Amino acid sequence: MIVLELALSRGLIEPREIPDLLRAVESRVPAGGTEPVVVSGRLPVWAFAALAHLFHPRPWVGTFDPRLGGGVVVMSHDPSGPSVGDVVSTEGATVVTVEF
Repeated sequence: MIVLELALSRGLIEPREIPDLLRAVESRVPAGGTEPVVVSGRLPVWAFAALAHLFHPRPWVGTFDPRLGGGVVVMSHDPSGPSVGDVVSTEGATVVTVEF
């Protein structure tokens, strides 16, 4: 599993910046792959949605919720893996930080 930690250098992002954000992320974590991805960071809901769409080819995608202490699965193609709504521990995951 990969935990993608996003840090916004200005503290905010505008909708018109989504293509640049996706390019910055994909330069570090390719859209396709065999590992699930959990997205973490202080982002607007629409940015999380764009990232979930980017990682659609992956087995499943989650968003990190610190209150729950793990990644909440928001999309899954893996019938033997976690289901949408499951909370998955991110302990031991590979962490990739992207500053944007």
